[in-house]
Amino acid sequence: MAVLEITTPDALDPLARAIRAAADRTVRALGDLLASEPDSLQVLRLMKFKEIGHHPIDERRLNVIEQVNQTFTYLVTLEAARWLMARHPGLALKINLGTASGFDLESVAPGDVAAEVFAATRPVNNDKLRKDVTRLAEKATQFKHRYVFFSCPGCTLGRQTQWETVAGIEVWSLPPDTLLKGAP
Repeated sequence: MAVLEITTPDALDPLARAIRAAADRTVRALGDLLASEPDSLQVLRLMKFKEIGHHPIDERRLNVIEQVNQTFTYLVTLEAARWLMARHPGLALKINLGTASGFDLESVAPGDVAAEVFAATRPVNNDKLRKDVTRLAEKATQFKHRYVFFSCPGCTLGRQTQWETVAGIEVWSLPPDTLLKGAP
């Protein structure tokens, strides 16, 4: 995925629509699969290994498990971008989705904002929160504003100071049930 540059929150809407359209196509395919395959382990095998899912943004197939993971990472990234643009009026952002290099979200203006983003079942899964804070602490020292945004069930919306371990890096929760509120 290429780096995207956005200057308004409205520029996020086509991405949100693409994510929803990919999810719709996959849910239809899963309905067909469930209607035709009586073996539960075969259904799970196909979800894991067959490309019956759709990439959230690119026009290509992938397995359902990967689609689920990417979908929610992309949704929390878009929601974090909306939040950053509201918090920092006039902010233009680079969005690095997928394997693009750089921070997940970064101001177009050098040295203003850097953010890392993830979605998981718990903030401490795979040590992701600590790794993202460490990455910002070590590689984003020139940025005035540094954030980690995460989306995990059971975490309340808002700043999570109990997870802030490095001065100057704010940690914010965007729970999964809030991710589609601002999207068409």
